[in-house]
Amino acid sequence: MSLSVEGTDGIATLADSTLTVPAHGTASTTVTGDGAQAPVGNNSGRIVASVDGEPVAHTAFGLVKEEERYTLTVHVKDRDGAPTAADLVVQRLAEGADPAPAHVGDSGTLQLRLAPGTYSLASFLDVRGSHGADSLGLGFLAAPQITLDRDVEVTLDGRELREIEAEVDRRTETRQLIMEYDRSAHGSELFGAVQVPVRYDSVFAAPTRKVTEGSFEYRTVWRLGKPLLEVRGVGEALVQPGSTLIEGRSRLPLVDVGDGPMTDVRGKAVLARLTEGTEPAALAQAAQEAGVKALFVTDDAPGRLNAWWGDDDNADRPFQIATVNAADAARLRNAGTVDMTGTRNTPYVYDLSKGYPGAVPDRDLTYAPDEDELAAVRTRFHAREPVPGGEFRYSITDTFPIGLGFRERIDYPAERTDYVSTGAGQLWHESVVLGEGDLEQRSGLVRYRGGTRPTLNWFQPVWHPWLGTGLGWGQERSGDQLQFNTPGWGDSGPDHTGFGDVWSEESGMSQYTEVYLDGELVDRRRGSGVYVRDAPADERTYRVVTDTTLDAGRWEPATRGHAEWTFRSAETPTDRWTYLPLINLGFDIDTDLAGEVRGGRKMPVGIHAEYVQGAVDTGRIRQATLEVSYDDGQSWRPVRLTGEAGSWRGVLSVPRDASYVSLRASARDDRGGSVIQTITGAIGVR
Repeated sequence: MSLSVEGTDGIATLADSTLTVPAHGTASTTVTGDGAQAPVGNNSGRIVASVDGEPVAHTAFGLVKEEERYTLTVHVKDRDGAPTAADLVVQRLAEGADPAPAHVGDSGTLQLRLAPGTYSLASFLDVRGSHGADSLGLGFLAAPQITLDRDVEVTLDGRELREIEAEVDRRTETRQLIMEYDRSAHGSELFGAVQVPVRYDSVFAAPTRKVTEGSFEYRTVWRLGKPLLEVRGVGEALVQPGSTLIEGRSRLPLVDVGDGPMTDVRGKAVLARLTEGTEPAALAQAAQEAGVKALFVTDDAPGRLNAWWGDDDNADRPFQIATVNAADAARLRNAGTVDMTGTRNTPYVYDLSKGYPGAVPDRDLTYAPDEDELAAVRTRFHAREPVPGGEFRYSITDTFPIGLGFRERIDYPAERTDYVSTGAGQLWHESVVLGEGDLEQRSGLVRYRGGTRPTLNWFQPVWHPWLGTGLGWGQERSGDQLQFNTPGWGDSGPDHTGFGDVWSEESGMSQYTEVYLDGELVDRRRGSGVYVRDAPADERTYRVVTDTTLDAGRWEPATRGHAEWTFRSAETPTDRWTYLPLINLGFDIDTDLAGEVRGGRKMPVGIHAEYVQGAVDTGRIRQATLEVSYDDGQSWRPVRLTGEAGSWRGVLSVPRDASYVSLRASARDDRGGSVIQTITGAIGVR
């Protein structure tokens, strides 16, 4: 038989051009591939055997030529220097390159075949913690700049990890903790973050070399507060979900039952061990049936024990449950009694943020800000009646423009001191909710100054529409398209925009919004958003109207609001959204924490007006008016105002027998623009 190679253009040759195959036998030859002749990638062909020019047999072959690549060998070690498994993120620092996950097995070594270039590696690794034998830590290990132009070995060495801590003046526990990093170079960006779970009691980062290409930053963000539960002689007692905190100071005898039955424990504190295979809810049920007043639980697993301990109906147990580590369990056992203080609402929080641009330094990573680095914010949450709510302050920087975290429960009304990190580039976005989230108020981006003591009010009357920077969209035009967003329940705080759940019948809120073009209705919708499509190119007059109500059976005060914005606009560029010159109107009245003023007294009042931030084609705001009603809007009387353009002051004479103060205010500019707001039942009178 004659042999030939097809489909390879010379990249494969045969040792023999013919073969003789004996009857019932076999014959073979050698095929040699020439990588120098082959293009990069997959190559294939076939060998054909022919007799007298007719193919009688064939077999396929393939040759894969790898592009230029080098071996990147990654070693990972734990805090004791032992090889350990890890999950990596590998990023080639080149435009269009996506990050890729990689897993290092138990050997602690991984070899990657990669194209030449600059790479970044990062990993969050479970490590031995710093609080005893059953402590669990989370470590950040990174090699942010690896030049791969030959075979390279990199070691992510847990022995180099340094603990990251926040050191402040008051006793605190960690409410939330975020570890985040960003690596950017050559048109690519790698971002990673961890909202550190409760089970980790310590966090670490290893030093890195300073990058010379692009940028790198590691940052830690803390929310600290007064511990929910403080136990004398114990480092930390973690109150568990599904239990009921004992508020205030108390002292109880302690019975150590280990993993045995709970006998003679009614009305006492109990220390128990959660054994492997035992459900937390089952242990809690046994404690409840035994009449335990406070249950302290430890286990043998690394890290904090945190679980759901409530009953089968997802209700909280009627007693307190907290977990402790092995060392604190021993301290409780030796004490025999429990002296403790429960604090449901912390009187202070620390919102801290510390970043390391360029490299994680090879030094102590304790963040201990002094008074000049923090703003001490007197924060007041207003409510006429006790009501639950939630709040959080999100860290924002140029490198980390998305704030991470979740709102925390708080009972209104409340006053609190918030110690907040300041410094170059540090901004905060704040969000608070009233009730079960039916009403949310949010700020724009806030920059605090170190060493200051500002006052911050939330839900302080007057509740009214404010078109703030926290909206995200609205009051914009692109070509012949206009869009408006007019949430109706901002407050008297700086740049506080308020959103209501107007879609649920149970919320007790309603809002309807309209937009008019030269006096004709164009769009009307439930909610805060309305639109104009195919608007005329020449300058026309537009008017946006929104009406809001709060039901008396659900809200106090049960305000009703009516607002109108008038402005003129012509066609704008179609390649972007342009902010329109709507005028914002704000109120300034000093109420108590219940949002009320005292009757039978004179009360200073202020109003201020400004354009929506970023608006174009603005004029000068020149005029303002204010009227007041003490009979729910049945009659109105003017209030004399003094001041300059944009800010005016007046005085209200609040009757002793009034129940509410209603306000109607307006402001106008020199381009035909105006705003009018009428808030009925705006402020309660005591």
